[in-house]
Amino acid sequence: MLKNKVGKLKTFTVDYSILKNNKIINNSIVMQSINDPDKIVRLAKLDISTKERVFIQNVKILRFKSIPSHEHNLE
Repeated sequence: MLKNKVGKLKTFTVDYSILKNNKIINNSIVMQSINDPDKIVRLAKLDISTKERVFIQNVKILRFKSIPSHEHNLE
């Protein structure tokens, strides 16, 4: 899915909320995706539901923010 756009991947931090065992849990993950909000949300929901072992319907993406990449060598 993202293999064709390897050079255009950006790193994002994604804040999310899930309902697990009748408790609301807030957390965040760091992921790489292309700069398309729909794809970021879809991939984040899939990753989070797999990681947290909850149904994808119980995952709510609160916000996501791009992490600036530092490609400069400081040598």
